[in-house]
Amino acid sequence: MFTTSRRNLLLSLGAGLGPVALSNLLQAEDKRSAPLALQPPMFAPRAKRVIMLFMEGGPGHMDTFDPKPELTRRHKEESKLPGGLAKGYKFFVGSPFGFRHAGDNGIQMCDQWKYLADPYVANELCNYRGCQAESLNHPEALFHMNTGSRLGGDPAIGSWVTYGLGTENENLPAFVVMTELALPQGGSTNWSNGFLPPYYQGTRLRPEGSPLLDLKTPGHRMPAQQRRMIEELTKLNQRHLETLSAEDERLQARIANYELAFRMQTEIPDVIDCDTESEQTLKMYGVDEPDTDAFGRQCLLARRLVENGVRFVQIFSGGWDSHDYLKQGHTSRIKSVDKPMAGL
Repeated sequence: MFTTSRRNLLLSLGAGLGPVALSNLLQAEDKRSAPLALQPPMFAPRAKRVIMLFMEGGPGHMDTFDPKPELTRRHKEESKLPGGLAKGYKFFVGSPFGFRHAGDNGIQMCDQWKYLADPYVANELCNYRGCQAESLNHPEALFHMNTGSRLGGDPAIGSWVTYGLGTENENLPAFVVMTELALPQGGSTNWSNGFLPPYYQGTRLRPEGSPLLDLKTPGHRMPAQQRRMIEELTKLNQRHLETLSAEDERLQARIANYELAFRMQTEIPDVIDCDTESEQTLKMYGVDEPDTDAFGRQCLLARRLVENGVRFVQIFSGGWDSHDYLKQGHTSRIKSVDKPMAGL
């Protein structure tokens, strides 16, 4: 029978830590040399890509997917419950909308959802009612939702997904963000890389005109000339990089961004050209319809991006902070996103 002392056992275990540490260091080196390379998942994945639709301003849960019959019964009754505001009278206010069951899985929706309530769509939905906020202020709440920190500055959810899994297409950004003309409250902090390397920052596509500036090579410059210019610029940057700390990855990210921008010039024009879709598909997303065209095009583009290997796409839809005009505001906003969501 084999026996050993506790001291020898600890010594043996300690000796085995060297190869483990070396393996981790080598993996970290590989990560730095190709930060967006496809990464093996820690667990068997059920999903490969994410499209996240974020309704900025906060659709009322009791006005969309979470009916409160007791609240309706006590409508306009004065409330003695503690609230977020110290002064003034407080009243219970029921939802102005009715509710109905949609599909066969028990989910309930307000009566303003037309396309999303179709059983073919509703049966694929999962309604989670356990989400809570820790702040009444919009920027802090957005930071909390997108980065996990109310103060902002931490990596966004898309940055974490990209960091963990890499990208499936090195010619396109791994993490893409689409907004309306006005940025969401808190701005680009909502898709920041935080303390992760700069490679994992979200890339915003503009809502009007060309989604990306300078997408086309100037007419007087041939692609081969553009390629040589990038190569020479990379050499200069690499020379400067040798004078910097190995921990400073900002210039490395800048070099990688120039390379990505050059590759995108050849691939992304076809990806963002939604007009190549069939008339039936455009209609399904509400494209060219006054109320749904803008959000419909974004949803359709999101689908095309993930089909071409983009890992994480986030779309912000604003205007949901309805306050005193809740019925009019929510009715209008639901109409603008209902059909595109169902199409997606």
